Amino acid sequence: MLGVVGDIVQDVVVWQLERSREATDTKAEISMQRGGSAANVAAFAGPRYPTRFIGCVGDDLGGPVLRKDLEDRQVEVKLQVRDRTGMIVVLIDEQGERKMFPSRGASACLEPIEPSWLDDLEILHVTAYSFESGSTPGAVMHAVQEHKRRGGKVSIDVSSTGMIEHYGVDAFLGLMTECDPDFISANRDESRLLGLADGNEPGAGLARFPRATLLARDGKEPTNIFTGGKLAASVPVAPVHDVRDLTGAGDSFNAGFLASYLRTGGDLTASCETAHALSARVLRCPGATEPDTD
Repeated sequence: MLGVVGDIVQDVVVWQLERSREATDTKAEISMQRGGSAANVAAFAGPRYPTRFIGCVGDDLGGPVLRKDLEDRQVEVKLQVRDRTGMIVVLIDEQGERKMFPSRGASACLEPIEPSWLDDLEILHVTAYSFESGSTPGAVMHAVQEHKRRGGKVSIDVSSTGMIEHYGVDAFLGLMTECDPDFISANRDESRLLGLADGNEPGAGLARFPRATLLARDGKEPTNIFTGGKLAASVPVAPVHDVRDLTGAGDSFNAGFLASYLRTGGDLTASCETAHALSARVLRCPGATEPDTD
């Protein structure tokens, strides 16, 4: 079973239909969806491999809605309940680029996790957003260390250059080292900032993770897979001509890769190709969603 622990929020997605008009109305489509990087990964993985999500929501209307959303996607849901459910306003311009206005709420309030919630997990996936604030960082780190003690694998998504800058590069690398990840997923800017990789060349920072597999994503360019500190594969990305929204692209990549990796018994290249295909589906849809049918 794949485990995912971390943020779960409500996304208020504002899709601009025209250029922003100051001090007056701007035409837009607005929807409310499940969000949070960790919850998105679980939602995309659920139909593809047995998946459990662990997180925290508020004692309000949002909590039950988010639970049902994940359960409808075949995810086993384990939620703590306190505070108020987190919310993010996602503003998407005409080119599909995003601005996000987060209010983390209960996502920052996760407390030590019931040990049985980690039972039967093969891989535990965490996002760097989980280490941002509140009690959640301690709870997630404890879960990571307990999972590693049980012999499981850990995947970490670097998530954000803003998170790296919040910590500082050295401190963030220290945090990742403490997680002892088996998989690291990072986009081009994140990889460069941490010194993990630059294009198809490994960086000095990657030497801190000699046993980890780095998935160095680069948008339309090939995803470079590094193992043992060396380039193991460069996997091309098929063109996507009808991109509607970039929201959830990285989360769907992680879900597709991890689900495929567990299904195939560890085929890195095939899993990366599956991840690209799932991301392409998500890029064609508004928000962190995919089509109901192909």
